Amino acid sequence: MNVNRLKDRQRCTLPHNCTQTADYNHLPITKWTKETVHMWLCDVVNINQKHADKFVEEEVSGEDLACFEKKDLLDMGVEHGPAVRIMSRLKKHIAQSEIAASHQHDKEITQINRLKTVTPQMETCTKDKSENQRHYVQETETGHEVCLFQPPTVFHNMVVIYFVQICKIRLYYNNKIAPFHHMYWETFQSTKHFLCIKFFFFCYVFLFIDELRITATDIKRPVKREMNQGEKLKNLLTCGGSTLGYYSYFVIIMNESKPDQLEQLQFLSKLNLFCVFDFDPNSVSKGACKVYRESRIANLHFPNQFQGEASEVLKNLNLYKQTSWVFCNGRLDLDSESSRNLDYQRWLRGTHREIEQMVSFIFRPEILPDRKCLVIFLLFSAVESEKDPIFDTFMTFHRQCRGEENIIHICENEDSFEKWHTLIQKKYEFDITKQSIYKLDFSQINGTVMKLGPHTQPCGMLLPSAGSSSVTLRQKDTDIMDALDILCENECENAYDVNSSAFQDLKLKVEEEFYRGGKVKWWNFYFSEKEKSKPFIKRDKYEAVRLIVTSQIKDPKSTCAIVNLFHHPGCGGTTLAMHVMWDLRNQLRCAILKDSSISEETVSSQVKYLLKYGKTDESPQVPVLLLIDDSKDTEAAEKLRNCIRRTLDEDCAFKNEKSTNSLVILLNCVRTHFPVDQFKCCETERQYITNELTKKEKDDFEEKLQELKENHKRPENFYSFMIMKSNFSKKYVRNVVCNTLKDLNRDTKEAQLFSVMALLNSYVAESDISQSICEDFLGMKQFHWGEEYVLERMKPYSNLLIGFKVDHCGEYSAIRILHHDIACACLDELDLTYNIKRSDITMDLLHCNLFFKTALGKDALTLSIQRMLIERQRNVDNDRGTQFSPLIETIHTDEGRQKVQEIFTKALRRYETSASIPQALARYLYLYSRDFSQALEWAEIARQITENCFTVDTIGQIHKNHLKYEIQRDKEQETPENLDRYIELAKKAINAFQKAQKLAKTEYNLYEDYNLTQTYNQYADMGLIEVVLTVLDIISSLPLFNGTDTMARRYMQSFLKGNISMRSIYFKDNGINHKYATVLMNHEPFLHELRKQAKTSFELFDCYFSYLKSRKFEEELDYKCRRKISQYFKKYISFFCSDAERSQEKESKKILRESMDIEANEIFLEEQKADTFPGLLQHLEDKSGETMEKITGSYNFLHEHLKSRNPKFKTNLILANITLHLIKPNSKCAISERDLIHLLKEMLQEIGVQYPFPEPYYLALLLLWPCSTSDSAENIGIYVNSIRNSSRRRLPTSLRKRGAISHFLLGKKSGLKRLVPKAKLYYTDEPKESNRAWQSGKIFSQKDIQDCLLRVHGTVEQGEVYTEYGKLKVPVHPAFLDSVRSGFSTEKVSFYLGFAMTGLLAYDIRYES
Repeated sequence: MNVNRLKDRQRCTLPHNCTQTADYNHLPITKWTKETVHMWLCDVVNINQKHADKFVEEEVSGEDLACFEKKDLLDMGVEHGPAVRIMSRLKKHIAQSEIAASHQHDKEITQINRLKTVTPQMETCTKDKSENQRHYVQETETGHEVCLFQPPTVFHNMVVIYFVQICKIRLYYNNKIAPFHHMYWETFQSTKHFLCIKFFFFCYVFLFIDELRITATDIKRPVKREMNQGEKLKNLLTCGGSTLGYYSYFVIIMNESKPDQLEQLQFLSKLNLFCVFDFDPNSVSKGACKVYRESRIANLHFPNQFQGEASEVLKNLNLYKQTSWVFCNGRLDLDSESSRNLDYQRWLRGTHREIEQMVSFIFRPEILPDRKCLVIFLLFSAVESEKDPIFDTFMTFHRQCRGEENIIHICENEDSFEKWHTLIQKKYEFDITKQSIYKLDFSQINGTVMKLGPHTQPCGMLLPSAGSSSVTLRQKDTDIMDALDILCENECENAYDVNSSAFQDLKLKVEEEFYRGGKVKWWNFYFSEKEKSKPFIKRDKYEAVRLIVTSQIKDPKSTCAIVNLFHHPGCGGTTLAMHVMWDLRNQLRCAILKDSSISEETVSSQVKYLLKYGKTDESPQVPVLLLIDDSKDTEAAEKLRNCIRRTLDEDCAFKNEKSTNSLVILLNCVRTHFPVDQFKCCETERQYITNELTKKEKDDFEEKLQELKENHKRPENFYSFMIMKSNFSKKYVRNVVCNTLKDLNRDTKEAQLFSVMALLNSYVAESDISQSICEDFLGMKQFHWGEEYVLERMKPYSNLLIGFKVDHCGEYSAIRILHHDIACACLDELDLTYNIKRSDITMDLLHCNLFFKTALGKDALTLSIQRMLIERQRNVDNDRGTQFSPLIETIHTDEGRQKVQEIFTKALRRYETSASIPQALARYLYLYSRDFSQALEWAEIARQITENCFTVDTIGQIHKNHLKYEIQRDKEQETPENLDRYIELAKKAINAFQKAQKLAKTEYNLYEDYNLTQTYNQYADMGLIEVVLTVLDIISSLPLFNGTDTMARRYMQSFLKGNISMRSIYFKDNGINHKYATVLMNHEPFLHELRKQAKTSFELFDCYFSYLKSRKFEEELDYKCRRKISQYFKKYISFFCSDAERSQEKESKKILRESMDIEANEIFLEEQKADTFPGLLQHLEDKSGETMEKITGSYNFLHEHLKSRNPKFKTNLILANITLHLIKPNSKCAISERDLIHLLKEMLQEIGVQYPFPEPYYLALLLLWPCSTSDSAENIGIYVNSIRNSSRRRLPTSLRKRGAISHFLLGKKSGLKRLVPKAKLYYTDEPKESNRAWQSGKIFSQKDIQDCLLRVHGTVEQGEVYTEYGKLKVPVHPAFLDSVRSGFSTEKVSFYLGFAMTGLLAYDIRYES
């Protein structure tokens, strides 16, 4: 036999017997490394990883650990509870090790005695070997010490295997188990192993004799020893912990599942799935997706939907809030071309690129940081070839994750794993075994994952129901109400064993976080109710707030009520509100609004869902208590209240229900520096708390401090608690800050970062900096450090900081200063002691690129910085609030204009696309510095960035203020030259204001530096009136018109009205008058228009105040504005109108002079309001049809006799005949349907598709709509787009924001009879009741309505509704926005089709799933 070949084969089969997880089991504690210590602490002691990490940081080996006492652990910063547990386990381990060593010694003696009887005649081996041959001496797990040398023949390998199996000896080389090609002869350093070596040589000789009979196949490959795969799966999912909390999100990639596997996929609902890449095209109908959606909400997407601006994608797809289920190779439950299943080559050319872009998107630093996301390849079946889309997807993930550390693999069996392993190893040459699970079936996987914490209540989450009963809240329903954080009756119960160390550890941790300055959690209230715990501190206003809330239930005034709670920052307002909710959780269904930016319609819909959950028609409703936290005012809460009222009132009215109590109570926590003042001004139910404690509250805090001293180390460092205990003493806060900032070195990164935090937390409520940005700023490597490590680096300032989780656009860790008062005191201390000004910190912040680079939490940080610079503070006692942000006001007062201008200039470089920065600087320059030229330059920059009514209005305000400034300055020096300059400035101001007026009537986004309360910008109209009156003042004071001469006065009025020219006016001919007259003549066209411009603005304000009702929070501002306008109008009248003139303001229409017959018909149409398209639509309610028949006759007559018929006339003619057909089908006056269609097509050819009015395209939808889905609808899509575009141009913005009306709906009949007038669908003669039924959509539940209307099938894609005709998708707008689910899930739907002037509307949308 070839000896070399045998030797090579033998090398490949040596087992690898050393596993790191066994080190602490097989090595004495004195041999443990720091890594072994870390593993033992995590696996055996089961302490939190953050505590175990401290032992690695402090270089604690096993030999060091054996010397530890409890005091040493506490000095390291380990909490009391974990320290006790570590010492207990350590003593137990040492005792067990001593017992095991004693037993092992007895076994060795017995084994040696046995060997003596077997080989008494064998000779010892020599130890006389050269020093360079001796390599390593190691004590093995049996106590044998071996010395390794080079063997003389190949058969040594087999001897060693035989010897190791019998004597249980491990052979080491260079601190590792020796591979075959490094095997060496061994000799023993101890005489006690003399007989063992004799037996070794006996075996060696025996095997040498049989050398020729040995083959490679005689040596079996040993099975690789590995930990239990259930334990391994647990470690992979939890990173060595016991709960799933380590990874924020999971991303799963799966192929097609088998029917028997579907029964074992409940574990998917346990994982916090960010998204699922599903390669099973049947997953919705009979795969994993169907199983998942039975218990959780998942939105169905395609990879190409993850493209575009990150913020838009996150919002549209509802990411973070609900799972995104992404179909990566078609979706067969849809019939569209784009959803087909593709072969590999076509998939590679198309979908593969989309998946690459999607993976790149989700792993952006601001979306999913890879260190907090675990990727799982879940293979339900074997991947046979590298030409499989799922393998290409693995390569994409491998590139994006920069390796395999955060990727694990779960395979259905070993065979499937071997194929997958081979494909990956062939491509990348690395072993995925340690990251793979393949020996567990899916029932075992399912059970292992479901057993992991965090554990929910065994009986499920419970909500209070009627009659002191409860209903179980399913997880799927919680997913649907993703805008609400719901408080259950059994919150926190049975999640932990209250007698366990884990429960005690959690209690200490949660209490410490809260009393240091973290937000209160439900756990805090739960712990306070346990035995041996003192009650949670109640602020003095607790009972008052609770009484107000409960009184809303007993004595209701509406279906939705508001209770406003005004409070100082950091005085416990939110804590008090949550305490009330906790105590009422068994009586009310309580929830917290997660994000105030969510639309009112969405929140209202989810509140109604919570209210109705588990309720039968007969059972009474349990009211909902909704907490709105961190409000800046009452406006948003009132908007939400009105929306909820409409939703609930319509529902109650339809069911003829009368609520006996308030169905929803909004507890609105308003953070303000003026809680008492706002309390006095508020008209709704309200209460306030301030930063002053009563005597009882002081006693309660003192008692709580004693309790904290019993359970916590150094509770005096719980500064948030201590600030309140000191009655918010500024002296106490100042002392804490001074002691902490003592010897501050402003050049260190730590001091610079702390200064930035102090600045942000002082001026922006709830601002923070993400942990990842802090790490980058401090120069720390992004490894698996926790927030504690960042705080460790921030010493000695870390005792004023707190780390916490932010649940906004995904969960991430962030850091902030403990308390608002501490942050403000820090800024003062930095200024007074270290001369670090607010402007210096602001400039450093704006200069540092790290704060503006793409990272997790970057958007929130940049928004906080922007708010700090531009957001003005609304004062209760000041109708306009501050002129600028509090930071800018302070810097202006302390440091002057130059610093402010430098800050705004620097900020513009950071916020290049934000017009608010240069606009704020422009306002600052013209208001405070009177530098109008520079102000105008910055205002123009703002306008160039974003031209809207606000930026253009600023230009007008600059010119207006410049005009007033010039007049005031030149008060004693009136000259013709000055008059010319004044009029030029007035021209510029009015031109800007007029442009702002036009922009205000178009769509715009709310501007970020204004707290807008109206939908129309009043400032431009107000400014224009002020400029006009200023010019009129100037002209009336000129020598030409001034004095007692009444004729001169009349000349002036006639001139300003535009009735006469300046050349026609008589005046004293002297030099100065002639110069003034020349100036007025040069500006004559402008001056003639002043009256008309002012009158238009006055009329607009009349409409604004007469037709629109002021909201509660606007009443005071509107009153002041109305009073000012009244004063302006009196002044305006004094310039132009006498008593006789006032009576002539009203003008009448002039009637065209046409032939008698034509004129008579036109007059008749006008009398009947049938000369307009909307007027004709009103005649759909004509039941007899006689009037409509006369109207149609008039139109037919005019159609025959008019020489010129414009499109407007033709549209009216067609609509009149359609209406007559529907109201009086047997009338002989009506033109046939065929002729109407012919006339319509002629008109459509004439006007094209860009006609500015929507009426022709509306008629096209009515007459040309396909009769069935098989009919051609080629031009319908064109007409839908045309009607949408023309309606946008035609209708004002304010009207477009209102819901459109469908005057016709699509019915089941044919011809014109398929058009069902909405007027015929009223099921009652009571208009209000019918309108409620339409608004709520309940009308479609009536059987006669269902029999009349045709239900159309379609899809919802990207939040838009479509109906399909052939291969054409026609867009349809939902009649009610909340009828389409959030999340952009692609679903099959059906609905009733309505025809509106803005396009097609979908009513009663129903999801087929």
